Amino acid sequence: MRKPHLNSCFVLAGCACLLLSVAACAPNTLLGSRPRYRPGSEESIARLTRRIDPLVPLFPPARRSTPLETFVDSLVEGDARAQLFRLESLLRLYRHKFPTLAEHLRQVKEVEDGLGAYTYAVESLKFAKEKFKKENQTQAQGPDAAQQTEQEKILEGLGKKEEMARNGLKRLLERSTLGSDLQPLRSQVNSRFTGWGYAKDVPYVKRQLQRTLKDVRDGKFDFNKLEDGVHEFRRQLRWFPMTIDSLDGLILVRDDPEGACPVPALEKLAGSAAARHRYSNPELRFPAEHSCTISRCLLWQVVKTVRDIGRLQNEAQGNLAVDGALDDIDVASSNEITPAETARAEAIRIELFESRALESLMAQLSSCKS
Repeated sequence: MRKPHLNSCFVLAGCACLLLSVAACAPNTLLGSRPRYRPGSEESIARLTRRIDPLVPLFPPARRSTPLETFVDSLVEGDARAQLFRLESLLRLYRHKFPTLAEHLRQVKEVEDGLGAYTYAVESLKFAKEKFKKENQTQAQGPDAAQQTEQEKILEGLGKKEEMARNGLKRLLERSTLGSDLQPLRSQVNSRFTGWGYAKDVPYVKRQLQRTLKDVRDGKFDFNKLEDGVHEFRRQLRWFPMTIDSLDGLILVRDDPEGACPVPALEKLAGSAAARHRYSNPELRFPAEHSCTISRCLLWQVVKTVRDIGRLQNEAQGNLAVDGALDDIDVASSNEITPAETARAEAIRIELFESRALESLMAQLSSCKS
């Protein structure tokens, strides 16, 4: 009669051993402990917290005491959108490895999008004023009464849309919990990235940046659509220099000697507006102990493409905004584009592809050793 008792003991002992084995293999899930420290993880943590901390004074948790009008003005004057973009680029970069960052990314992107919509409305009104001023200056007698009336109606319509966008931003900010979310995000980064040292970080970042460039090169973008095609192409490409900037030293940018650029033809961009742009000259204040290096001349072509398409997009959307000032349509998300604008956008894309700048950047990232 003792045999069943012995079998029960063996079963219980086996279960206990199995649980201990599983716990040893997965301490983070069963025991709730922090990841084991990895060399260089403090750099990874600092890289993210440096993008969180500037947002704390812009989005204080106890914002309720600040009037919404004052709050909106402070965000615009403090260039909050640029700071949000920097944090967003890193959350996008690491979300695949750390899925819990997805909700934080959603909150950051929501506020950034709201600021973007308001900025677009402000810029549309500014574009129309400048457009009419130039048109009127070319007329010796100035605009006639009918033309003056039409211009005034358009400016009034764009002014109303700017007010609507501002009110929409205020409603978004009123319900947003981004201010109270920043400190939990910081704590999460401090905890989860403890086990994310340079041996994991550098190869991962390299792969993600290469994927960004590959998606731009191989992606199917319909340039007969302004928002979903041309703008989406620019948006995806822009993430590359923005992420380099946000990484703040993990990816360094070097100035090759004359004649040593991997694509010699790109040296002609030296001194151009693209070469002077902030995306071509990231501060990189904290060079990482284990970093990768890319050529600045290659970055010039990427930035030139972003700028050229951005200028085309602004002109197209500005004209659409003027034409649709009196209509209840969302011009910012419009896909309307003229054949001439499509041809111009295609030429810009072809210039980028034929330069081979994307392939050269991917090769440099691939050859980087962590």
